[in-house]
Amino acid sequence: MQQVVRVFHQLLPDFVDHVSAQIVANHVPVYASLPQQHVKMALYNAIHSIEIDLAQGTTSVYADYWRNVAVQRAQQGISPVHSMLVTHLSTNVMTQFLKQALQHEPEALAWWLERTHTIISLGMLVMTEARINALQQLDQLGSEPASSGIIIHEQANLILPPSHWQAPHVLHVQAFGQLRAWRGSSEIINWGRKSAIALLGMLITQRGQWIQREQICELFWPDLAPSHAEAQFKVALNALTAVLEPERPTRQASSYIQRRHSAYRLALDTAPIQLDLLRFEQLLQRATKASNRPEAINCYRQALNMYAGDFLGDCLYSDWANGLREQLRAKYVQAACDLAHLLLAEHQPNEALEWAEAALHADPYQETAYQASFMAYAQLGKRQQLQRSYQRCQQTLEHDLGLAPLAATKAAYQQAEQTLQRV
Repeated sequence: MQQVVRVFHQLLPDFVDHVSAQIVANHVPVYASLPQQHVKMALYNAIHSIEIDLAQGTTSVYADYWRNVAVQRAQQGISPVHSMLVTHLSTNVMTQFLKQALQHEPEALAWWLERTHTIISLGMLVMTEARINALQQLDQLGSEPASSGIIIHEQANLILPPSHWQAPHVLHVQAFGQLRAWRGSSEIINWGRKSAIALLGMLITQRGQWIQREQICELFWPDLAPSHAEAQFKVALNALTAVLEPERPTRQASSYIQRRHSAYRLALDTAPIQLDLLRFEQLLQRATKASNRPEAINCYRQALNMYAGDFLGDCLYSDWANGLREQLRAKYVQAACDLAHLLLAEHQPNEALEWAEAALHADPYQETAYQASFMAYAQLGKRQQLQRSYQRCQQTLEHDLGLAPLAATKAAYQQAEQTLQRV
């Protein structure tokens, strides 16, 4: 596609410097721990490899290139885990650039996205295998017996099964509201069994941590004998992996769901999985660490707009999801209040009022949200609405909880009244 190649070359100037600084400054700690020159090297390699694939369209040339890169990185002492993550991220960032540049050329954009998923999957597989071999030759990898079937890297919680199968699609998972998932751009509609999607929800609640099969059986089938519960678990697991990876060869390990003895987890750190709740939490962290108000506002907006409803809203009667559901709802409410107050400081009362109301919809007793609504109405010069908002606060707290508003809430109302007098 000539449009893609043209836009690709237009984006290259200054891309590496800008994006490598962005990765080190703004992304999760594993990237920040890398020297910036290593990030730049990964970006150059990612860009060059994509260019090879675009120009020649031959996976063999592309694979050979990445094998050489993998050996070089191992010899330079660059962590294979970090290297893989940076390469994945840099490809994703380039995709975001192209999404903007090609937004009026949907056919070219669709071709690029499909090609990129293949590039990421093949590159990950080739690089992982080549780096493991190179590290073994350099005696930088532990002497884990090959027969164990597990290769353990320097991060204790990262375990890569030696499988020759790599999922061909990025798995996008929406856990806020109704649980939904997409293989690439195609939504999974038919889950086959309810237990399959319930099992995915259970694995999501663990956020990449291991959970024992016995624990899952006790939570899902508490009334069955252990042997029968285990049989039900195997049926659910097989149904889930079949839905997520219908192209996976028989007897090959799943790319998305890892197993270690009798424990299972969602392979968030090794497979191409994008999970909305993790992105939500990352954006909230960035908002709290932002160096200026506009940056914090932008991060809060992005995070809050991802909250499509309570976590696993279609599993409301599953006790195993309740704890995380309440935590995420509390984070949403607090973030909405924080954003409302930041917007008030920027004299944007209409949007501040929207987020204050969103917080109150999720938690009608959140007095910080009422406080933000008071000042929003004051900035808008709406005395009647201000008084009604305070009355609503009083009546809700008194009727439902038998409490009076906090002193801080009363003070916020008085301050709003004084602001109105000056307007």
